[in-house]
Order: sequence, then structure tokens, then C-alpha cells
Amino acid sequence: MVDKEELKNLLRELRSEEDLSKVKEKAREILKNVDPKVLSLAEQELVEEGMSREELRKLCDIHLELLSGSITKVEGGMKPTHPITILKEEHEIILENLNNLERVLKKVKNSKNFGEIEKELEQLEAIAHVLLDAESHHGREEKALFPRLEKHGITGPPSIMRMEHTDLRKRKKALGKLVEDRGNMSYREFADKLNEVGSYILKMLTDHIFKENNILYPTALESLKDSEWNEIKTEFDDIGYCCFTPRK
Repeated sequence: MVDKEELKNLLRELRSEEDLSKVKEKAREILKNVDPKVLSLAEQELVEEGMSREELRKLCDIHLELLSGSITKVEGGMKPTHPITILKEEHEIILENLNNLERVLKKVKNSKNFGEIEKELEQLEAIAHVLLDAESHHGREEKALFPRLEKHGITGPPSIMRMEHTDLRKRKKALGKLVEDRGNMSYREFADKLNEVGSYILKMLTDHIFKENNILYPTALESLKDSEWNEIKTEFDDIGYCCFTPRK
């Protein structure tokens, strides 16, 4: 298993190397079977040593590709009502809507007027509703899950996820307003604005979900006790769920 200092050195190389191809093969080898908690702590210590959270967030985008398929899984046998099960099932529905968003973006880009995309506009309204209603998902993480991790000294990943939540909130609201105000602009203006905000949400939220599923949640499962998970579930129930949450 890779130790923390080795991971920190690797992340520094990924940040500083102008030609990433030179370190990618080395990175893939080192990141095989990486422990998500060790990765979380390595990133956190880099922040404590002076790397800005925004810089670390950008670095995350670089090593996402390298992490894919190589992180050790620690979950399994969880109850359907376990907080992580609930969060991951919500992620699946959000990802389905992101796939639909990608198809809508392509159709809108290749069309010439609103008459050609009537079906896609209906889909877009439904997608925007789901993405905006996912605020409950983010809120449960921020109010119930992240504070527990921070009590265990794991502060880096939650701070990055909060930063991304703030960014995503603005973009999702912009998408909802764009859909609502489309009658007040030309088709080309609508299409250009939709491509800008929709493409950003598509990439940002897909990457965000990957980081939570493969780094943040496994780290939480390794770190928190059963009694803490019971407390988190109670807080989840008090905060409330999304309109699309499968099981509660």
C-alpha cells in the first residue's frame, strides 16, 4: 500500500510537471490500490503546508483520470438506509440526469430554433428541477457528514467539497433561470448560454460525484463509528431528502 509521503510527493510532481505524460505512468503505478483515507490525509497535509485549496482543487482534476479504477473499496454489506447508501443512490439519479443533459446540449447546439427542440426543452425543465432539488443532498453532507469527518481531523476533502458545492449552487441556479427566461432571448443567445452553463455543470458535477464516491465516502466509512452513522442518519431524517431519493 502507498504511504502518505509517497502520495504527497506524487501530487507535488503532478502539480509542477509541465509535461504530465512524463509522470502519468509513474502515477498510475503508485496509485494502484491507493487507500482513500491516506489520499485524503495526503491532500490535507499539502494544504496545511501551503498549497491553496483552489490549487488543490485544480490538482484533483489532473489526478481524477489516474485514480479511476485504482482506489481500494472499503464498503460492502451496508443497509439500504445507511447514509452512504442513500447518498450514492442519489448520485446515480443525478448522473442519469447529467447524461440526459449531455444529450440535450448536443441537440440544442445542432438545432436552429426553439421549434426543433420542444421535447428537449421539456427534458431540460425536468433536469433543472432535479439538479436544484439536489440541494438537500449537498445540505445533508455539509451539516451531518462533513462535521463528523472534521472531528476526526479530516478537514481537506470536506473543505474542497464545500467549495465545489458553492460553485455548483450558482451554476444550477443560473441553469434554472436560463430555462425560465428563454422566451426573452433569441435562440442563438439561449443556445450559447445553455452550452456554457450546461457544459460546466456536466463536467464539474460528474467529477465531484466521482471524488465523493471514490475518496470522500470510503474515507468516511473507514473513519466513523457505527454510533456516528446512527447520529448522521437521524440528522439526515431531520434535514429532509430530495424529491427523487429512492430510499430513506
